Amino acid sequence: MKRLARNRLKSFSVDRLLRHALRHWHAQEGWRAVEVLQRRGSPALLARIETLSDSPRVRRRAVGMSIAAQLMRREQGRDVLFAEQQTQQLLLRGLSDPHHDVVRAAVAGLGQRPHGASVQGLLRLSTHADSKMRWQVAVALGSYEEPEAIEGLIRLATDTSAEVRDWATFGLGTLRDDDTPEIREALRANLQDRDEDVRGEALVGLARRGDHDIVDVLITQLTPECHLYELDAAEALADPRLVEPLQALSRSAPPSWTAIWQTHLDEALAACSNQSVPVGTERSSAS
Repeated sequence: MKRLARNRLKSFSVDRLLRHALRHWHAQEGWRAVEVLQRRGSPALLARIETLSDSPRVRRRAVGMSIAAQLMRREQGRDVLFAEQQTQQLLLRGLSDPHHDVVRAAVAGLGQRPHGASVQGLLRLSTHADSKMRWQVAVALGSYEEPEAIEGLIRLATDTSAEVRDWATFGLGTLRDDDTPEIREALRANLQDRDEDVRGEALVGLARRGDHDIVDVLITQLTPECHLYELDAAEALADPRLVEPLQALSRSAPPSWTAIWQTHLDEALAACSNQSVPVGTERSSAS
């Protein structure tokens, strides 16, 4: 059904798509129209987006920002960014909009096409009362290299919302390669989180940084009830002490496990089997 609706929208003109997006804003139909428009980048559409973004009406500004967030055009069989600098400037202005729908669309866009000038604005929004806004900020900050972005993610990794903590922990542990005592401390703290996804992201993040202190945690968690997080962490850590529990898991894997699970298990076992025993559970200097 969704595919049919999207294919139908592809035949619409830009004017009709814009009317559809505005009429059905906050509904799936509206978002599908926005998605189609996002792949029709052209100077004419950019001009329409700029007009929408300057409108006194909230819905028009929000639709304009949402299209600008991922404006692309087709070149040689693939989608490429269109008018990156112009849309970045629109999105930066959107951070100061008085309405949260417009701001959230701008934050989402600045995660897709990062601009260093937006970091301080994103950090201010990281304490917003709306957890959806804080979640969007956590997603966006994962695309930034600035040290302040790391500080923001560390703070959001302790957010009251599990969804925000989950994405912030993913941003720290997987989206970034930085390895600092502060990042490791945040990841270790979230090993005890009440949310299983947050715990899993923290485990993977520490494994990617070669923290062999988590071996004992992994050994206790590599059971038929484990998640892909544990298997991915075992593969990243590649510690030979995990070979035996992984082999035991392979023998006791339930019939409900899919081919994807078995592939992750096989890859983890191969990685750990090929690794020499770490001397004194070595760690990087960031420990």
